Amino acid sequence: MKKVATAFLAISLLATTPVFAAEQESNPIQQKERMIEQAKSFSFKEWTVDEIMAQKGMKSALESFYDQFPRVKAYKIMGRKEQRIEDNKGKNGVHLLLINEGKESFVLTFDTKTEKITNYFQVVMNIPKSELPATVQASLDKVYSLSPEVKNLKLYRSNMYFSTIKGGDQLKKYSLGFNESGKRVEGKTADKEFDITFDETGKVRNFMFERLPLVNLKGNTKEEKAQDLLKRLYGEEANEYKIKKVNEISKDDSNNKDNEDSKIGSIVFMSTSPEKDAIMVLFNTKGELTMSSVTTPDFLEYKMMFE
Repeated sequence: MKKVATAFLAISLLATTPVFAAEQESNPIQQKERMIEQAKSFSFKEWTVDEIMAQKGMKSALESFYDQFPRVKAYKIMGRKEQRIEDNKGKNGVHLLLINEGKESFVLTFDTKTEKITNYFQVVMNIPKSELPATVQASLDKVYSLSPEVKNLKLYRSNMYFSTIKGGDQLKKYSLGFNESGKRVEGKTADKEFDITFDETGKVRNFMFERLPLVNLKGNTKEEKAQDLLKRLYGEEANEYKIKKVNEISKDDSNNKDNEDSKIGSIVFMSTSPEKDAIMVLFNTKGELTMSSVTTPDFLEYKMMFE
């Protein structure tokens, strides 16, 4: 239950802050620090189910939500009355977690003034590969073409996220994780793996390849191959990204010890759109692309919660 409570805290933060807003910092480190500070400004009072249902207007609000999602009526309910500091002002809120552990959960924001549920955040876990949207499966097939080894990896995580939080783009996002064992592994591992997130249209929102030489890329140089990688993942949007810097690490560098076959250097791409994060592509001594990653603002918190 500790893990559930931690997830509840993280989702509650999402449910009370405009994490999707364009004006939010694009620097992942700044975002993590901001989230920590937000967590410090919260105080909680755990509620029993009886205390939740005794809240004025709660029963009617939940019944309306159950009409939309009948299955959720059988889910376990957790509730918290929260007090937080926002713009140096104290604000009270009520958040509910409706959970079918290991399968699906909802975090609801209940407005005590209007006595209505104002928004919700949904997570569906362990979605079978065959049940992913056709748009996501089509985009995944393009990813498989990057390297013969990619298709041989096994799916170990497949979660769907959807938020009705104000400022969001109202698109479902699918977070997929693949490795050699097909099982979640804690801590560092030598496994080949990749993680990728698509929205429901099939657009790539976040990706990471590690220890997977991406060999089926066009170009004579590592820079050209890196640009081809972006084009395959982002289509025409890749034209917005330009190489900002190429970092070559000397073989004699102490930072390169025991990493000759993996992380010898990096190519950093910056977008012409300031709200988009940088993309970094790593290469090895053979000039093979071995790791690529990008962290979008709206996805950072998801990874903190559920991975």
